[in-house]
Amino acid sequence: MIRPLHARLLVDFASGPGALVAFGAGPDRALYALHALRPVDYRTAGPGPSYPKINPARPQDYRARAWLDGQCVLDLRIDGERYNVHALQPLGDDLLLACARSGGSAGRHNGRVYSRDGRLLRELALGDGIEHLQTTPRGAIWTGYFDEGVFGDDPVSACGLAAWDAHGANTYQYQPEDGLDTICDCYALNVADERETWLCYYTEFALVLLRERRLAGHWRPPFEGAKAMAVRGRHALMYRHPRRGHEAALFRLEDDGRCAELARFELRREDGAPLRPERVDGRGDTLYFVADGCAWTVSLEQAMAAAF
Repeated sequence: MIRPLHARLLVDFASGPGALVAFGAGPDRALYALHALRPVDYRTAGPGPSYPKINPARPQDYRARAWLDGQCVLDLRIDGERYNVHALQPLGDDLLLACARSGGSAGRHNGRVYSRDGRLLRELALGDGIEHLQTTPRGAIWTGYFDEGVFGDDPVSACGLAAWDAHGANTYQYQPEDGLDTICDCYALNVADERETWLCYYTEFALVLLRERRLAGHWRPPFEGAKAMAVRGRHALMYRHPRRGHEAALFRLEDDGRCAELARFELRREDGAPLRPERVDGRGDTLYFVADGCAWTVSLEQAMAAAF
């Protein structure tokens, strides 16, 4: 039986100008969004295949905003940025903007650190093919890569999951243990706190827990294609990739590696209408969605209450 799971409205983006190009929760649980204020120029045009562009033909202007507990806590305009940006996260007292691609070249800068008054402070090389980017309160940067990065020319991206310090020094590369396969595509990443990082990746779709950057557990939920997850203790709420259907599932994670499904859900708006997310992110015990021009959230606690 598929149960309804009602999301809570956080932010209405409809009144904001431009196209939403980056969205995600920070380690401070604030919700961050980046809008491009000029027409986006993210892909090549013309006959034949279309490819992603690292740099727009004309520098882009962005508006970075963040909300915490319903209040806007950041509203910053960044003008003349020469990179197409796909990710926005806080980095200590500063902001990190990142382009997903680096052109496949090792060491090519695709991270841009700005002060909160809009000054460019430094550039970072964060690998090619960034699918997920999350930071920690102490300024660590975690990057999960999609397949074109993993199988590309940048040796760091080949690991599928990496960590960096706030100045771009590589501090961790994922190495599978205990019978796990290598990462071909990092489908979901949840940097829950400074100690715990969760990921789910192709081909096995294993749900993996790293504690202090060491393997602390892994499970294989019967839920292929999870795009994001919320986790706390021994429970996980996973959201399936939209191409596989708009479902979420709640699991109990046993100490012996077994995984019990407790409930499946269809996401609903507060008024009961179906919710069809266009973007999704997981941070700690909460999932965040963009749908219908708004940001929504649902917690693991809500899912557990709806399941029983």
